Amino acid sequence: MRTLLKLAWRNLWRNARRTLITMASIFLAILLALIMRSWQLGSYRKMVRDVVRSYSGYVQIHRRGYWDNKTLEYSFIMADSLSLLLQQRAGVAGVIPRLESFALASGAEQTKGIMVVGIDPAAEHKLTALAGRITKGRYLSPDEPEVLVAERLAEFLRVTVDDTLVLLSQGYHGISAAGKYSICGLAHFASPQLNNQLVYIPLPVCQLFFSAENRLTSLAIDLEDPQKTAEVTAALRQRLPEADYEVMPWDDMQVELVQQIESDNAGGLIMLGILYVIVTFGIFGTLTMMIHERRREFGVMLAVGLRKSRLLTMLTIETAIMSALAIVLGSLASMPIIWHYTIHPPRFSGELAKAIENFGMEPVLPFLFESSVFIHQAWTVLILTALAAAWPLASVLKLRVVKALHG
Repeated sequence: MRTLLKLAWRNLWRNARRTLITMASIFLAILLALIMRSWQLGSYRKMVRDVVRSYSGYVQIHRRGYWDNKTLEYSFIMADSLSLLLQQRAGVAGVIPRLESFALASGAEQTKGIMVVGIDPAAEHKLTALAGRITKGRYLSPDEPEVLVAERLAEFLRVTVDDTLVLLSQGYHGISAAGKYSICGLAHFASPQLNNQLVYIPLPVCQLFFSAENRLTSLAIDLEDPQKTAEVTAALRQRLPEADYEVMPWDDMQVELVQQIESDNAGGLIMLGILYVIVTFGIFGTLTMMIHERRREFGVMLAVGLRKSRLLTMLTIETAIMSALAIVLGSLASMPIIWHYTIHPPRFSGELAKAIENFGMEPVLPFLFESSVFIHQAWTVLILTALAAAWPLASVLKLRVVKALHG
């Protein structure tokens, strides 16, 4: 085997131009595949992170039935056992309590139906970076009777910082809810839906407004590792009484986003498949030409006593060395490109940027720099190279020595 390895290595560089042409096709395949797939997966990861961190959290806990009937009648009081469980659960980075309901908001001249969200300002900021979304005014104080209003909603109601917002609604058990609150700040949300209807209010003030003392409608869970969402969800479902609580991961709450990602991913895989087919035929053609050019060489080797099986093994080793070198070089060449655009993603501008923002996303082109991307694409290209090389290499077994010697 050592002799075959030496022969294979020497044969590769005896005609360096031919070897480099073959390696170039594999090099371009892995380079283009890595850049394309890194961009696709980076886009999906950012879409999920933007949606999850803008509002929902990776996991939410509700009282059973709340998700289908979002009313205060399905609110719950935070039990000590539930609080202790979440504090002790590995992987949980934070717990964000919320009390959510709908209300009628009135400014000086306009009235609109809105969503009121009672929050713990400090806990909410850790998940959604809410304080960083403020465009005018300041962030909420924990116990002050004030509200933070979404920017577009404020424009519609014709109110601004230090104005008064009147809220009318129905509280817990049908009790009438009414209150006047000072606007402490305006916040911008990428999602048009949130930007047109969201009002934040300190949790104790919200509980008082809805006559729902100590009650919550949801607990949003932030995770240390988002990749362990399914694991944490399953663990919480096992520990919490199924009759009392429902634990929902982000993909159950954001069904439309999941469908959008799956649809886009299918299109992306088709484009990647087309690239793979083109590259596979390129590799096939290159290897076929290489085998044809070396027929006389193979005839001489067979004539002096080399078995066809040994010749096939040597050619397989040559192909494996070329493939491995090209894949490694292609991966190394792609790393600085992917790393740069992971840290500094290209940003869209103009009408395209506005269209992307209307879908609730930041107008950037993110990339994903993870070992799994490189490993998966490397194996894929290696397998495709093996498939492309199978027929040209197998043709050596049918080689006739006399015919090969005569060219």
